Amino acid sequence: MRNTMKRTIIFLIAFSCLVIPLSATAEDDLMYDLGSRAAEVGMDLLKFEPGADNILALTNAGHAIVKGKTTERALSGLTDMSGLRNGDNNLYQVNRPDWKGLWFYFYNKDSGLAAYMEPDAAFYTMSTEERTALPADKAFGQVTLMSANLDTLLANPNEGNTTFNKKKFGGNEFSLVGLSNVWAAGATYDFMNAAAFHDHLCPGVTSGYMIIKYIQKNLPITNQSAETYIDIGCPNWCKEDAFQMIWDSTPGKNSMFVMALSPDDEAALKAKYGTRPAGIIIRWNDAAKKGKGVALGFDFDTISEEVGVANWTGPSWAPKLVQDIGMMDYIDKPESVITTLKEFDVDEANLTKLKTAGNNPYKVLGML
Repeated sequence: MRNTMKRTIIFLIAFSCLVIPLSATAEDDLMYDLGSRAAEVGMDLLKFEPGADNILALTNAGHAIVKGKTTERALSGLTDMSGLRNGDNNLYQVNRPDWKGLWFYFYNKDSGLAAYMEPDAAFYTMSTEERTALPADKAFGQVTLMSANLDTLLANPNEGNTTFNKKKFGGNEFSLVGLSNVWAAGATYDFMNAAAFHDHLCPGVTSGYMIIKYIQKNLPITNQSAETYIDIGCPNWCKEDAFQMIWDSTPGKNSMFVMALSPDDEAALKAKYGTRPAGIIIRWNDAAKKGKGVALGFDFDTISEEVGVANWTGPSWAPKLVQDIGMMDYIDKPESVITTLKEFDVDEANLTKLKTAGNNPYKVLGML
């Protein structure tokens, strides 16, 4: 009797452990189904085979929350159907707030065409049988096929105006066109990852990537176990997100301190040093409790002139995208527009002054 009861209890425990995963998997299959359908539609519209190296996929799947459910399984469906993978530099999750609607996007760099999809809300409430009977494209309330090639849009501004003004990519036009074109131009994995984290590419993110390259050459980490980079983001702009993604310099880890710089102080620094102040980077050794820092300048004026956007008269949606592409030529030569305005040694007392709210770090350094 006692053995029979013991076997019964063991069976019930084992059965309960099976029920939960099976139930969860059934719920997740809807998102898997949706991701695979998005890939199927994209493959049909852009005429590509699984794993094609001329195709980029972008989505906010994994970030979006739909009816209280996470959406990461859509990534599995998309990958299994399309053969596109993050590890192959052709699939990226674009950062978005979790309350934003789910979307999928595919770009063919050979044709310049892009396919964009947003799910139909009704799809989320369908039974498995109803979904099975539904053609792949009917899962989506919006399906758009448009050119996302920047040269094509610039040559046909009416088409570009339609894409941007009519929100043909669901309000994500600037983000998706920018990411597509720099990827097609050969952007590296870490660069794309930083831009996707920022949720779009802009000259500010590119400047951050260039600062990273400049610092790693001129102030390299020499002790991986003890050293880290600390960013005094003053003035702050989109560059800070590149530091977070590539250096893991974040406010939560006390390695990023962001503060505004008044227009008067920024103008005074530019007048004194001849270039725009671009923040302060410190290589900090936590074991020795000391470090070395540099205050940087970034010459956006020269870049704007050289890439042809200083006196832009074209479409209003285009200048930052043109600058995004133009700045790709500067990534391997950051010293052409980045300068060190001041070098200094840092101890704990000075570090505290530099990062404390209310202090102007440039005054702490005697630069103002």
